Amino acid sequence: MQGKTSSAMNAIQSFKKNPMLLLLTSCTLIILSVLWKSFPVLIFIAFSPLFALLDYSWRTKPASQLVLISSVLAACLYFLPVWGIVVNGLFMGLIMVALFAAYTIMQNVTEKRFNKLALVILVMGMEYIVLKFVIHKKPFFIADILQQKTTWVRWTAYTGYLGISLWIMLTNVLFYQAFIRSEKINLLLFILFILTIALPIVYSFNLTDNGVTKDEVIHLYSGDYEDLNNAYSRNGELISRTGGWVSILILIFTLVRAQTKKVAR
Repeated sequence: MQGKTSSAMNAIQSFKKNPMLLLLTSCTLIILSVLWKSFPVLIFIAFSPLFALLDYSWRTKPASQLVLISSVLAACLYFLPVWGIVVNGLFMGLIMVALFAAYTIMQNVTEKRFNKLALVILVMGMEYIVLKFVIHKKPFFIADILQQKTTWVRWTAYTGYLGISLWIMLTNVLFYQAFIRSEKINLLLFILFILTIALPIVYSFNLTDNGVTKDEVIHLYSGDYEDLNNAYSRNGELISRTGGWVSILILIFTLVRAQTKKVAR
């Protein structure tokens, strides 16, 4: 039994040391989650390999170039006349690449002062910006992967539709911390990971009101308030809006830290 456990841990360690395998695993899990609409539970671990990629020591200059290239490509896609599923996916994929690269730069500037929760906040802030400025294009959000599981997410009337994105990203952080980052499997974090998935679903089943749909999000942020006389029309995207403001504070801290380092030199 001990030999099998040791072999499993060795396999996990080998997995963590292979960037291409981490990337391929994450992409495969995300695609399977999108295709398996009836039970997309794989999304709760799909981003965790990407978090592991951020543990590598990437140089700032290539990361800066990656941010620039991704931003230009995302801007080009934004102005395309055709905005289909493929373009939506590519657009959000490029923004995520740029965001992860920006996080790497910020870690270098701040001497690794941020943890993965800061990245989650940046993701929420990014989705809120996209929601505000690209809503007429009906862009793809992380939350869309669970949009057909309406019985799981009735609580979005209070958190906002993008509260689903926060739920997904938090579970991925917990899985990363429990299985990938730790030398041994962290049982406490694994239990917390399971509870973080299960408790919102159980809570949702005990609610009678319907959750927020993407169409309602589009109506609200397009200025159509007539059909939304409920808690959501009053709160809007509370979670992602808060993430947007906190993201600004994180960026300000990074800029201040960068200026402080220049002065120190």
